[in-house]
Amino acid sequence: MNFRNKLLIGCAMAAILGVGQAISADLPPPPEPEPEESCLYVRVDGGYSFQHKPDITKTVGYAPWGGSTEATNEDLEDTYFIEGGIGCNVWSNFRVDGVLGYRGEADMSEAFNGLDGNVSTFYGFLNAYYDIITWGRLTPYIGGGIGFARHEINDISLPATVSEGKNTEFVWNAQAGVAVSVTHNLALDVGYRYVDWGDAQSGSNPDTLNVDDMASHDIRVGLRWSFKNW
Repeated sequence: MNFRNKLLIGCAMAAILGVGQAISADLPPPPEPEPEESCLYVRVDGGYSFQHKPDITKTVGYAPWGGSTEATNEDLEDTYFIEGGIGCNVWSNFRVDGVLGYRGEADMSEAFNGLDGNVSTFYGFLNAYYDIITWGRLTPYIGGGIGFARHEINDISLPATVSEGKNTEFVWNAQAGVAVSVTHNLALDVGYRYVDWGDAQSGSNPDTLNVDDMASHDIRVGLRWSFKNW
């Protein structure tokens, strides 16, 4: 290959490289990868518990009159609750959360005025939900959960032979509701929840008060704040 041909090839290659560099300079930079959405959300809720009628018995702790006496037309007053927690949208229609809550003091009574005290509860649930479908801003869901309840019987004036006490129970719930999208990150949650609260038991001094088969129908309203695209 003579010098002339080499010179022509070199000039052609320089021109091609120059055009490539000019084109590259005019192109916009490649887009940055989309950040992954966070699955996390926080929630705060409050509502009212409509109590199921429990079975209340007093167990006499000393001989020779030992035995149990059932309350007549016993009643456990309806009460409020508040709770908060953190959760994760695991998949598009499935989410889980954990909540801690408190149910206010509910008065106990019976027909013959032989019972006067109250029950309060600190509790926690691990819940799972299925978001059925989204219509516009509305997303109906169903769910359920398991957890614990720390019951406390206190302020007992009748029976006089019963003292205050605390106990811990396994509890479960089933629920349904609808979430209303307020903004991209904020949702209003309105739901119904049935809860089996187990049993509550007083201390023995010397008698014991048992509040069995506690359950409630809860109406709950709350807010959920999602950290997606935050």
